[in-house]
Amino acid sequence: MTHAMMGAALGLVFTLALILANPAVVELLNHGGRAAAYVFVATMVTTFAIGASLTGVLFILNEDKDS
Repeated sequence: MTHAMMGAALGLVFTLALILANPAVVELLNHGGRAAAYVFVATMVTTFAIGASLTGVLFILNEDKDS
């Protein structure tokens, strides 16, 4: 669970950095409206959370094998 929360926080930070650093993303989000921005942020956060969860599971399983 902690890995998913860390992934969600990291995804949110990465999304904010991407929006601030890339004017093309801002232009796309402006044309898409508020719903497009919500979908973009939710997709990025979910992707990072799932990736961090799977990585955490692999780390935990690998740690148990070494013990």
